[in-house]
Amino acid sequence: MRTHRRHRVLALLAAAVTALTLGGCGNTPDDPAPRAIPMPSEDIPSGFDVTFRWLPNGVFDVSGQEGTFVRAFVESFELANAGRSVQWGYRGFEEAAPSNIAQMIEVYPAETSATHPGVGSAFFTGLRRVDDADWTRIVLCRYGYRSVQVADDEWSGRLDAPRPVEIDFRRGGVVPPSNIRGTARTPHGDVFGDWHVTRYDFAAIYPHTTADERACAAGTPAEVPTHLPARATSPQPPMTPIPGWWASSPL
Repeated sequence: MRTHRRHRVLALLAAAVTALTLGGCGNTPDDPAPRAIPMPSEDIPSGFDVTFRWLPNGVFDVSGQEGTFVRAFVESFELANAGRSVQWGYRGFEEAAPSNIAQMIEVYPAETSATHPGVGSAFFTGLRRVDDADWTRIVLCRYGYRSVQVADDEWSGRLDAPRPVEIDFRRGGVVPPSNIRGTARTPHGDVFGDWHVTRYDFAAIYPHTTADERACAAGTPAEVPTHLPARATSPQPPMTPIPGWWASSPL
């Protein structure tokens, strides 16, 4: 009797486990379809709706290998800084960055957050360069604008102060792709190649004003807004990215 009862209990338990397993594997018509969690590199941090526009000049070719590498790294750093994690950078960003990249991101405080989101555009243009064998330093000028939400239906317009940005990198191995442009805000694959950044200064501001700071302040491009409403009920929308990234890519 005890043996028969024990076998019956075990059979009931087995049937219950099987039912739970089958129930967990399939969705009923009323169940929502499971949502795939996007990888950070396929999205932007919460509260940072900022597009990037690269203005060409003779310092470096925005559409060339250097242009792909520089803008991928600079954009990645801005996204990582806003999201407070290197995981927000584009695929390959951490491998192309200095070993202390996580600490570098923490040094610069984020200017927006999920509670105070920012909307706008950042502009970059080349200022000067230094070349030495396989090593290059490119100094950029960064400009920008953003609307920051300070309360419900209230946005504060802010112009980013012009500042130099310095990036040092070495070439080697697989080269970054060139002629990448499109409507996407982020690339779909690793566009860094085997090049490596040895030094990066997101805001090259020093105790004494430098010639680079003066040049960036004096050379604001015409397409950068010079005035935003101090207060508005809606944000100043971001501009389309230039040159942007491929909407679909085999990379």
